[in-house]
Amino acid sequence: MSQLHLLNVCLPLEDPGSLFEIIINDDRYEKITKQPSYLQREDFKTLEALNSSSDSFIDCQGYVLLPGFVDAHMHLDKAYSLSKVPNASGTLQEAVINYRKQSPHFTVEEIEYRAMKTALNALSHGTTAIRTHVNFELPLGEDVVFRALTAVLNVKEKLKQYITIQVIPMFLLPDDDSKRELEWIEQAIKMGADGIGGAPHLAENPEKQIDGLFSLAEKYDKPIDLHVDESDDPNVCTLDYIIQKTMERQFHNRVVAGHLCSLAPMEQEKALSLIERMAAAQIGAVTLPGANMYLQGRFDQGIVRRGVTRIHEILQSGATLAAASDNVHDPFHPFGKADLLQIGLLTAYVAHLGSGEGLKQIIRMITEYPAKLLNLKNYGVRCGAKASFVLLKARSVEDIFTNLPVERYVFRNGKLLYQSKKAEHWNDRQLLMYQHETESQYAKFERNLQYV
Repeated sequence: MSQLHLLNVCLPLEDPGSLFEIIINDDRYEKITKQPSYLQREDFKTLEALNSSSDSFIDCQGYVLLPGFVDAHMHLDKAYSLSKVPNASGTLQEAVINYRKQSPHFTVEEIEYRAMKTALNALSHGTTAIRTHVNFELPLGEDVVFRALTAVLNVKEKLKQYITIQVIPMFLLPDDDSKRELEWIEQAIKMGADGIGGAPHLAENPEKQIDGLFSLAEKYDKPIDLHVDESDDPNVCTLDYIIQKTMERQFHNRVVAGHLCSLAPMEQEKALSLIERMAAAQIGAVTLPGANMYLQGRFDQGIVRRGVTRIHEILQSGATLAAASDNVHDPFHPFGKADLLQIGLLTAYVAHLGSGEGLKQIIRMITEYPAKLLNLKNYGVRCGAKASFVLLKARSVEDIFTNLPVERYVFRNGKLLYQSKKAEHWNDRQLLMYQHETESQYAKFERNLQYV
């Protein structure tokens, strides 16, 4: 039986004013208890002194422990393709067209390399579960249509003991009910798809698409995760019909709607009514602030719309809302590094969530809430759950988003997988001394303020 024993852990979502002792046996939390004060034990190593994944007694020095981050909406197959797929206008339309043109030139091996690079980056930043959407473009023909799916499924298999990856193909059902193309879709589901995806607002007949996608989900007993109304136009509103079909088909807690951009410019009463109905249907939502702030509002003049959905209203409705990465260094979003703390900071800015309680909501939007959307079992920091977590060099949620700490220690099922340590580069000895003194005194001040 392997054991991991942690002292002086900060659990800001539980009790930000206390420290905790945590014991992990095999791969599960066995004991989580509040400490009476800061504890000092010579037989415990500090995080900075860790030199192997076998170190079992760790003094966390008041650092924050969070459950492993959950990225509920990514595109692993497109990531790091920007060098081959430009987007001069920065619009969603050009990104879609240019990527489709280049897709026949991408091999399975190249897509797999890019997906692996992105998944490892995400894991190194603390993400232990990903849901990725994957292109499945029927017009490109059988030789091309399966490449991205094959590549991402290969990555899922290779990394299965390190990171959970759910794969959602994006289906655009053929208008003419082509038997051959429908067979390709069913083959894709049988290859290992974890759900049914698509972007029905882009189809000529959105309602027919939605009907077909729900029918596939029923037939194969899969959840549904859709790109929904990614548009600046408030009249684009497939969400209404998605809510209707969710209620009719009794798909409560099995549908996720990503983007929801058109809710933002929509007339207030209509938007609030849709959000209330969405919550009643138990449809989950995902906001993608990086990509949507970059892509949306491209034709606005003067005050430019942010393109991000109504975060406050969705949270207040009781619907489950996650924040996620979406695209990484591709024509849809040229920035990002698969770091959910970066996405959390963007969300905090765009939604004006800067108070202590607001920042706790941000943390939940990259941990607890997306874990619910992905239906992850045994998740969280609680006795009996799998011990997959990230330790951050920070002592509060405010500290996390002020510094976006470089120092992170990523654990999966109680095993240390990755550690990043900040290297000091002061070349002046006096400045280096000031740095060490400041960090030491600040840590002592914070400890006395919160825990004693």
